[in-house]
Amino acid sequence: MSDTNDKPVQNKQAVKAYFDAVNQMDEERILSLLTNDFAIISMNKNPPVLRYKWDARQFAAAPRLMSEHMKKPIKLRLLAMTAEDDRVAVEADSYGELTDGRIYENAYHFLFSFRDGRIREVREYCCSYTAYDLFGRHLNDKGEYEDKAG
Repeated sequence: MSDTNDKPVQNKQAVKAYFDAVNQMDEERILSLLTNDFAIISMNKNPPVLRYKWDARQFAAAPRLMSEHMKKPIKLRLLAMTAEDDRVAVEADSYGELTDGRIYENAYHFLFSFRDGRIREVREYCCSYTAYDLFGRHLNDKGEYEDKAG
């Protein structure tokens, strides 16, 4: 039987696995870490197109869809984590070079919530100006990436 004190450690391991899966653009692995009712909620206030709530499939596809506009896939770097109960707070940053030569660098705070060892919800905080400036034109009015592959 697992001790409840192990939960924060296990949840931090799941966050590390998530970052690895994102950086490898492994959609199936990302999905395996999420609950069926998973949601990511952007906590951005402006512009409105960046106030999105995505389900598991949209979330898992985001690294691939973002990378369509990049010379190499975007890389997320995990800087620090603090865990308590069923939550893990994460400080992270990203780096990528777009096909037009512009550089995407952003800073993030993610709040991961867990249920039964799987990620149930992520609240994302980042510089919305940077995100919109480089990726906003690729989003529809619901904040969803336009998937050219269908």
